[in-house]
Amino acid sequence: MLKTQIQIIKDTLLIPLIFFTIEPVKAENRLILNNHNNSVIAQNNENLEEITDIIFNETETGLEITILTKSGKSLVPIILTENNNLIIELLEAKINYELNEINPTANITQITATTVNDSFVRMVITGKNNTIPQAEIIPTDNNLTFAIRETDATTAQNFPDISDLTITITGTRTPRRLLDSSSSITIIDSQQIERQLVQDIRDLVRYEPGVSVGRNANRFGNQDFNIRGIDGNRVLLQVDGIRVPDNYVGRGRDYFNLETIKRVEIIKGPASALYGSDAIGGVVSFITKDPQDYLDTFGNSFYTSGQVTYDTADESVSVTGVIAGEDEEGKLQFSTVATYSGGSALKTASGVQVNPQDITDYSITSKLVYNFDDNNSLKLTGEFLQGTTDTIILNEIGTTPFNVRPPNLVFFDRQNVTATDTRNRNRFSLDYNYENETGWLQNLNAKFYYQNAEIKEEKISEGIQQSFGRGRPSFIPVVRDEVNKFEQDVIGGEVQLQSDFMTGSASHRLVYGLEVFNTSTSRPRDNTLIFPDGSISKFVIGEEFPNKTFPDTDTLRLGLYVQDEIEIGQFSIIPGIRWDYFSLNANEDDDFRRINVDNFKVENRNDSAFSPKIGIVYKPTPELALYGQYARGFRSPPYDDANIGFTNFAFGYAVLPNANLKPETSNSFEIGIRGAYPSIDFSLAGFYNDYQDFIDNVSVGTRESDGFSLFQSQNIDSAEIYGVEAKAEYFFNPTREDGVSIIASLAWAEGNNDSGSGSVPLNSVNPFEAVLGLRYKAPEDRWGTDLIGTFVSAKNRSRIDGDDLFAPNGYFLLDLLGYYNFSKNASLNVGLFNLFNSEYYVWSDVRGLTNDDPNLKRFAPPGFNAAVNFVFRF
Repeated sequence: MLKTQIQIIKDTLLIPLIFFTIEPVKAENRLILNNHNNSVIAQNNENLEEITDIIFNETETGLEITILTKSGKSLVPIILTENNNLIIELLEAKINYELNEINPTANITQITATTVNDSFVRMVITGKNNTIPQAEIIPTDNNLTFAIRETDATTAQNFPDISDLTITITGTRTPRRLLDSSSSITIIDSQQIERQLVQDIRDLVRYEPGVSVGRNANRFGNQDFNIRGIDGNRVLLQVDGIRVPDNYVGRGRDYFNLETIKRVEIIKGPASALYGSDAIGGVVSFITKDPQDYLDTFGNSFYTSGQVTYDTADESVSVTGVIAGEDEEGKLQFSTVATYSGGSALKTASGVQVNPQDITDYSITSKLVYNFDDNNSLKLTGEFLQGTTDTIILNEIGTTPFNVRPPNLVFFDRQNVTATDTRNRNRFSLDYNYENETGWLQNLNAKFYYQNAEIKEEKISEGIQQSFGRGRPSFIPVVRDEVNKFEQDVIGGEVQLQSDFMTGSASHRLVYGLEVFNTSTSRPRDNTLIFPDGSISKFVIGEEFPNKTFPDTDTLRLGLYVQDEIEIGQFSIIPGIRWDYFSLNANEDDDFRRINVDNFKVENRNDSAFSPKIGIVYKPTPELALYGQYARGFRSPPYDDANIGFTNFAFGYAVLPNANLKPETSNSFEIGIRGAYPSIDFSLAGFYNDYQDFIDNVSVGTRESDGFSLFQSQNIDSAEIYGVEAKAEYFFNPTREDGVSIIASLAWAEGNNDSGSGSVPLNSVNPFEAVLGLRYKAPEDRWGTDLIGTFVSAKNRSRIDGDDLFAPNGYFLLDLLGYYNFSKNASLNVGLFNLFNSEYYVWSDVRGLTNDDPNLKRFAPPGFNAAVNFVFRF
């Protein structure tokens, strides 16, 4: 392996440069404690700056060290820890003597300073009893002054391992401590996924108030993420930085194999300043494991593992195998993850018969990495997912209209309905990564990718066609064969760069980049009526088939972004801005013209938008952070809203295209506080989001010639959502190595739709939710258990827009989770869910259903259910 585990820690654990606070840690930890990925650009002097003197002044809290230079200039330091030593490296400097100060204070045993490799000065400050002093730079007009604060052994022993500090990458596109972030971010790692027996994206946010995933219980399963009341394609989903296909008319976006995931990061609120269109409601970023992640498990050059999972909720069995390795020099690395799962429809606590389903999923993810050296690597990724669901659609049995326009009334009495739905996503990507600790460029990542996805829906309906008109009624056996597809291919690339530098007493981490990609989207549809004599008809329910709901559309997007993480003393200021250009290009063909019989004009569309943001973090102490952020969100008009155009003669309506749609926008404000102390982690945030120009399909009148109703997508909605979120975990053992902890989190939000004649409730906002749990981890992490309760309040009828809509009652769920590590090679995870066997309904599942909906009971999630998995690793 080219990089040791220590180097990886050095590259990812970050703390602001100017207000250095080095917490007392265990002696074996070592990391760079700057905010610049272990690299700060030194001043551009042709010669080394000579240190003429180092002055020590003892203070009430410790020691003050002033470093005098021949020119009087202030040097650029890098501060890190090694064993029980505080290390200060002074770049592009030299000292013509060796400093060796013994016992300058009661808790500091030695201070040394020497010139290293004729390029920098290394100062080593050694604490007593395996403790590490804390260093703070005192801003001055010239020279360099440190305030060294002493720590005692008790403090050091009680502080948790600093390697446990949580780092986020998605929030700023660079590694940054979660404590130092200016937005709300949730991180779910692979260990949580395994120990919480997460099977899909709905399970993933099971214990995350404020985030949910709705489910279509009848056929299409998991839908999409809802973040703070915004859902659908207004939330950006990505895997390794590549966008996941859209959710089209409720077909869902569950395109993931969670067995390959290293971590999931969820940004709550608009993130268009870094990620552009579709991040108006937030971002869910899935980061998959690289070969190095598997090899680091045991530190060997070869790794293999297997996992078997069984879940009673849908009687599913899942099997995963992993293999990873590298050559002798660690230059060439590979990994392959293969997963198979099979199951049935989710059971319900209501006891009603659900639509029977047979579900199978296959996936393979392979990676090949070549490390040219410690600074340059190339990664090739192939990802292939396929899922098939066979459904007997009981809820569609019965009579449905075929034509309701007099004089001929036609109905279809469906007696048997079956469907086969397939979902595929294939991705190829090539990533080049460059890292350098010196120079003007610290990091460069270039990515090229191609992804194709398809959802294919095949449905067979058998029944009787009933015709009533001027003649005698007729009843004819008929088979309706429907084949609908949603196809979306994307090809694109991105270049992201990072440069670190100083301006006076401020350090900067500048991230900037270019993203360009083209998305091709198509919605082909086909219907065939098959009669007993073998004849067929392609005219079904007032439409001529095959057709396309909208013309094939290419959406070209170009984004330029820049962000600067500025560290000044105890403040972090993070401004950023992105410019996005988009172009919709419609490609009309015979299939689209077949449904666009009125020849509605479809026009190409292009526009651009700026999305700024600014975040501020203030840390009065190293453990406490106050933050605030403003961010603007943006979403370009979608292809189906801008270009749709068709007429349905059976039901007497037409949908018009609209080339004048404006982008949807949002303005988001958030303030909060976070703490990371030995015994407690906590966060509290309040937010207000204002959304403008939401696109919705509305009635625009009737057509005079035939009385057909006319509909069109227009910018009409404005909305506001505000709320409060909190999270905490208290550790009875401050070392966090073992023992009991209490976890708690909650989310409350309220939203209003301000369009039209007045303010009405926004139905997409979920009711209040709180999670409270008790956690235990045995010594050496041999075993552990979680007892977690989830409370969700009733959906207040006054907060529902619509008549006679179902409002679910509140509910309480209690889950018991546990794991046992037989050895470092084998572990068992068990989950018992809904211990009280409660019947309940999730608002995001039943939103829009009426009180008398005959299918309502099918939407009740499972009652008591259990899951177990066994994992072995070698």
